[in-house]
Amino acid sequence: MATNIRFSLLLLGSNVDADRNLETGFRMLSEQFTIGSKSPIYQSPPVGAPGTSDFLNQAVIIDDPPTYEQLRDQLRSIEALLGRKRSEDLNHPRTIDIDILALADKDLRILNDWPIDEALETFHHAAIPASLIAPDWRFPHSGKTIEETVRSLGPAPEGFLAVR
Repeated sequence: MATNIRFSLLLLGSNVDADRNLETGFRMLSEQFTIGSKSPIYQSPPVGAPGTSDFLNQAVIIDDPPTYEQLRDQLRSIEALLGRKRSEDLNHPRTIDIDILALADKDLRILNDWPIDEALETFHHAAIPASLIAPDWRFPHSGKTIEETVRSLGPAPEGFLAVR
C-alpha cells in the first residue's frame, strides 16, 4: 500500500472570455492529471486592478502530482495554449491563470516541500473555493485549517458570488 500519497491544490482563474477559458483549462487539466475534487465556480472582483472585468475562479485538487517544477511547467503550457501572456503587471487581464496553492500529504497536512501561495491565506477568491474541497488541510506554520482561515478573513468582498 502506498504511503506517500500527495495532493496538489490549484486555483484556476480567468477574466478574458472567462467561461470558455475556465472550462477549457479544466478540461486540459483533466486530460493530464487525475482530478480528485473541484469547487464551484466563483465570480470575484479583480484584486488590484479596478476597472477590469471580474474573474471566474475555481479550485481543483489533483491526485499524485509530479514534482513542483514539472507541474508548474505543465500548467504554464496549458496557460500558453490558451493565450496567456505574462506581464510585469501581475494584475493584468488574463485568459487563464493556474496557480499552485499548496501540496498536502495523505493526512491533509500542507507540506513545506513546495511554496504555499499566500493567496490561500489572504484572499477570498482563493481561500473560499479551496475551503470547499480542502477544508481540513492544515497549514504547517499556524496549525489552522483552510476552513478556519476563511472564517478569519471575514466577509467576502462585494461582488463575490458563486455562479455555478
